[in-house]
Amino acid sequence: MAKRETHKEDKSNWPLFNRLLYSYIELTRFDELPENPKIGKNYEYWPEGRLCANGNPYHGCIRLGSKNKLIIGFSGGGVSVNEYTAARPQRIGGKGEMFYSDDVRFADIVPKVGTFGKGKKNPFKEWNLLFVPYATGDFHCGTGDFNYKDIDGKKAVLYHHGYKNYRALLKKIKELVPEPEQILVTGFSAGAFATALLASDIAEYFPDCHNITACVDSAIMHYDWHKVSRDVWKTPDEISERLTGTEIVSDSLIALHKSHPEIKIMFCCSKRDAALTQMDMFFEDGRWIPDKAAGLSFERKLSNMINNLIEAIPDISIFIFDTPDKNNKAAELTVHCLCGSNGAFSTYVDGVSCAEWMRRGVDGEVMKLGLNKLNGDLNL
Repeated sequence: MAKRETHKEDKSNWPLFNRLLYSYIELTRFDELPENPKIGKNYEYWPEGRLCANGNPYHGCIRLGSKNKLIIGFSGGGVSVNEYTAARPQRIGGKGEMFYSDDVRFADIVPKVGTFGKGKKNPFKEWNLLFVPYATGDFHCGTGDFNYKDIDGKKAVLYHHGYKNYRALLKKIKELVPEPEQILVTGFSAGAFATALLASDIAEYFPDCHNITACVDSAIMHYDWHKVSRDVWKTPDEISERLTGTEIVSDSLIALHKSHPEIKIMFCCSKRDAALTQMDMFFEDGRWIPDKAAGLSFERKLSNMINNLIEAIPDISIFIFDTPDKNNKAAELTVHCLCGSNGAFSTYVDGVSCAEWMRRGVDGEVMKLGLNKLNGDLNL
């Protein structure tokens, strides 16, 4: 098993809040996975040889539950598609363009909250949990090393090893939970893209489980994903070959429905998602600060995507919400993601919380909530 390694970074210029947050996280890290893990306790699992984008060792989180059911949760944290984005990873207290998380040092927060936590309101709190942190910029589906020059012009390597990391964690959870009777594959932001891309992979890894749900929380983005997945991330061919259009999630979910029609598919997103609007605008014309026009453009694209999904997957469940994003009031954008936070319990649409919508969807109930919040033309 790989040993923990503290990420070495000069914190002297960080804001006080960020330094305190980092210290808190370091003090509340999980224990490493023992030979006989206890039920209900979060553990870190460090698979041998697995790497973050920056070359540091990678780990995931495992928690055994009292029910023979399994939730596989993919974390978010941006994306890298070329040399320009590779040279600009996220930094605490950083400013300007930052595109992806390159280390897992903050991943252990998420299994404590939302639909991944152990809180009383979480309908999945008694399930086994495999939480897959994000630290590779490749929607959890890369296998290659990407050479680039950093912002100082020095040669560097981005380890797009998301698929290798995820498969190492999947192998371990199958040793611990070999035959789950039910599986929920979900994720937020970059992890939502991973949910769409990898649900079929998980279904094939657990061939005896015939009750699987894939729940995508906040993901839609237009780009040449086939080229990126093939040339930059080195994604396995069976995944990249599905990406025939410019919208990666609808391509993946429609392919998933065709190959595994028994899998229940769910999609959640806010109408003018601030983070997705920002990236959509950047990929479209290179601008970084989103405005109201960009939000309206995103909403139209979201409406078109939902049209396509409903036409191809009539039994898809949908949850559209419109909680304002406090950091983007002028642009009238909405918040990004729910399932990885306690917003899953406090955000209601048509009298149903996001967490309750997820629970009922996992149980087989198809609910399309919040479609009337969209201004686009929906052919319902």
